[in-house]
Amino acid sequence: MMHTRHLLSAAAFLALLLLLLAGLSRVFEYKSSREKLTPFFERAAQLDVLFFGDSHMYSGLYPMELWADYGITSYNLSNYNLTIPISYWVMRNALSVCQPEVVVLDVNQVWEQAKLCASSSEVHTALDGFPMSRTKLEAILDLTDDPLFTDDKGQRYRDLRPEFIFPFIKYHTRWSDLTAQDLKPHHNQELGGERKIAVALPEAYEITGAAADEQGFGFLYLRRFIEDCQSRGIRVLLTNLPYPCPNNSEEQFYTNAVVYTAEEYGVEYLDFVYMDQIVDYTTDCYDPASHLNPSGAWKVTNFLGQHLQEAYGLPDHRGEAAYASWDSDYAAYRERKLKSLRRETDPYAFLMLLSDPSFSTILLVPKNSAAYTDSLAMQLLQNAGRRHLLYSDTDEAVWSDALMPLEQITQPVGGSYLAVIDRGGGMIGECVESGTVFTAFGSVTLDGCAATAVTPRGNVQLVAQPGADIFAVVLDRQSGDVLYERAVKL
Repeated sequence: MMHTRHLLSAAAFLALLLLLLAGLSRVFEYKSSREKLTPFFERAAQLDVLFFGDSHMYSGLYPMELWADYGITSYNLSNYNLTIPISYWVMRNALSVCQPEVVVLDVNQVWEQAKLCASSSEVHTALDGFPMSRTKLEAILDLTDDPLFTDDKGQRYRDLRPEFIFPFIKYHTRWSDLTAQDLKPHHNQELGGERKIAVALPEAYEITGAAADEQGFGFLYLRRFIEDCQSRGIRVLLTNLPYPCPNNSEEQFYTNAVVYTAEEYGVEYLDFVYMDQIVDYTTDCYDPASHLNPSGAWKVTNFLGQHLQEAYGLPDHRGEAAYASWDSDYAAYRERKLKSLRRETDPYAFLMLLSDPSFSTILLVPKNSAAYTDSLAMQLLQNAGRRHLLYSDTDEAVWSDALMPLEQITQPVGGSYLAVIDRGGGMIGECVESGTVFTAFGSVTLDGCAATAVTPRGNVQLVAQPGADIFAVVLDRQSGDVLYERAVKL
């Protein structure tokens, strides 16, 4: 009896110790993984689509936009530098709590020969937020099975196994770095996506049809990824999101070879690198080499939303009582987008954000504006007026009104220029010096260097201010309510 009592006491002490360590681990750990995954666990039962991949997918696909425009419930589980083997194990862990209709995997990293990326911190971000389970343990043991492979600090991944199993080992020395955010972390409110706000002109790029031989862990785990999903009755869509491929890029040779793997398994592969009407690299990149800014991501998200709904028959959950929280979350998400637009100080990034499909825009460009001779500003103004026309029977996308929808601003004009981009009504109106544009929310009249917008909430005066090159008014695309006004100096 005494022996049994001691065993029970020891077991109770061990259980309390483990609970204490788990609690301390949550406080001390970097919060990126938990911030990323907590909303996923909260919504797992309602998710129809999961997205996986590296930073191309992370910054290139916005689940909240899919909800707003198509009623598709989705989550973006991609992250920086995730190899295909890491994405495979993220998928395995995610499917332990979720049964989506479709999974989408971006294959940009299929060229990578190793299982793991160089940054062990990013592996932690991918895995730490998942609770310990048999699947997570299998993931850790499998990914770190090479006894010689090291991270960018020279640490052997095999030696790091204990800290992946018990993250507290890695983070216990952070006590001096703790902040209030560690006690109350801010969870990802974009359902896993991330907006990277900047405009960068692309480096030289070249599209090639050459394909490498299938080899390495990238293709091995791509096959496992497809086979595992198909065994569960989950449909797989492979993508290679658009980016300006560097000349003679090894990555492109390998992503070209994915088409043969896709054909073998009977899954669809959308290689956006070859679909040149989806994005415009002169306006849609936030860095010179590879990643999309919000303008590009909105276009990709719009295309995939329509394609997923039409080709995969995904339901539109808007208006269903069980999904009411998605509407309130989207309203908060839209407010964050508007806040980002208000805070943006770079004039070119601000003009890029005017392509947001959530808002309508009025643009007043004075006759002596520097915008007329600024090629990037002109491209971004044109971009604000673009929208895709998608043809589901051919999976093609074209630009409405070609690449230059603002027809009267293509050359310097004799007087002030007015454009009204009415996204609620699906139209663009223009005039020079004087005239009236009628919209779904009211009318806008230009008279010389000033304009008057008649909206449901009253009149708004637009006056070309001294020193300003563009005057922009942002409106709700449905109601026409004015949300923000700014004079832009280039």
